[in-house]
Amino acid sequence: MTADLATVLADYRTGLDAELALLAQLHDVARRQHALPASPTPEALTALALEREHLLATLAGLEQQVLPLRTQLAAQVHAVRQMPGYAGVAERHQRATALVNDITQLDDESLQVLQRADADRRAATQSLEAGEATLAAYRRILQQPQAPAGLFTQRG
Repeated sequence: MTADLATVLADYRTGLDAELALLAQLHDVARRQHALPASPTPEALTALALEREHLLATLAGLEQQVLPLRTQLAAQVHAVRQMPGYAGVAERHQRATALVNDITQLDDESLQVLQRADADRRAATQSLEAGEATLAAYRRILQQPQAPAGLFTQRG
């Protein structure tokens, strides 16, 4: 039983290593997105979104493979904690958690910047539309036929 548990722990550690590699790539994407200007081009956003989507899909597939191993280890957690490879697995969990937290923070900050840029763009659009309406009103006033001034057109 212990040999089987050791194999499960080793396989789980290998799965965590693969997940950490994917999380590092996701972290890189999040940093690049965070470094974008306040009004990024749609092309830049699309490229990063596609890259992120691919990485997340791969990570989700890997997680489906790792989940049964995690379940087996959790069922015998007291025995697993006594095994030689447990400390390495626990350290990998801490690194994964730190990466996920950092990615989440970068994403939150990037989202706030994009929301502010969108609000600024909307305000500028509304201001421009209001200015256009004012100009249109001025044009209507200027284009109205003017009655001749009575004082100057009468002979007296």
